Parts: sequence; structure tokens; C-alpha cells
Amino acid sequence: MMTLRTKIVFLCIYVLLLLMPSSVFAAPAELTQNRGPVEVSADHLEVDDQAQTLVFSGNAVATQDDVTIYGDRLTVKYTGEKREIKQIIAEGAVRIVQGTRVATGEKATLYHLEERIVLTGSPKVSDGDNFVQGQKITIYLNDQRSVVTGGAGSRVNAVFTPQVEGKP
Repeated sequence: MMTLRTKIVFLCIYVLLLLMPSSVFAAPAELTQNRGPVEVSADHLEVDDQAQTLVFSGNAVATQDDVTIYGDRLTVKYTGEKREIKQIIAEGAVRIVQGTRVATGEKATLYHLEERIVLTGSPKVSDGDNFVQGQKITIYLNDQRSVVTGGAGSRVNAVFTPQVEGKP
């Protein structure tokens, strides 16, 4: 049986894969293998090779397979001639959906080299009736662990609903 933390890690891995379009960036073969194409739509796209950024703005939606990320703005920061991804930032009414799993917040930042994702702005990750929320949710992809912190005067909240044997 998967724990909520494991589900969060899998959700974040899907987000990592979702935002790495193989047609634009040099992604390792094992990350793009057996994955469908990435479709990104937005009201506006700005490419700045000098600043090494791609900015999708205005109702930005990125979809790959069964994972969809929504935000007012998606910024991809890259480096070098091969345009290796350094950081991906989703801002403004961020919602990441994969099946019954939903992560929300005002900002999600993926630190690609560190394999770390930070959700801020009233972040919440839920799967059905189960959820966790705090001031900041940090997911360490390599370590398969997450840290949820409350802010000054606020606490971490979580609900874990026991599953009845025989039901998913």
C-alpha cells in the first residue's frame, strides 16, 4: 500500500517529466522513454536566449500522458548550448493533477540539479480524502522524502483516512 508521502514523490516525479519536453531540451533517454509528447498551451510564449529562459504566460497548461499542470505562468530556466534545465517555476494558481492526486499552491519550483521541488503559497497535496498542507512543502526526489513546514503562528495539517481492507 502506498503512503501519502510516496504518492507525493510520484506526483513530483511526474511533474519533473511533464515539464521536460524532449523536442526542446536534451533530456536523458530514460526520462523520456515510453512517455507521450508534452503539449503546452498558453496565451503567450517568450523565449530569451540571452537570459536562457522560456516563459509561458496566460492560462498556461502543460500535459503529458495523465499529468497536467496549470498556472498563470510557467518559466523554464536552462543553461548551456544543450539547454539543460536548471529550474522550472510554475506561478499563480498552480494546480498539478494526476488521476486523483492534486497539488495546489501559488508557486511550485523544481530545482532540477538538486532534484528538489518546493511548493509555497498555501500549498496542499491531496489524494481523495487524504491531504497534507503547510506553509511550505519540500519534496526531495533522490531521497524519497518530503518536509512540510508551518510558518510563524501556523502549523502543519494532515488527514490520513484509513482504507478499508479490500477497497483501493
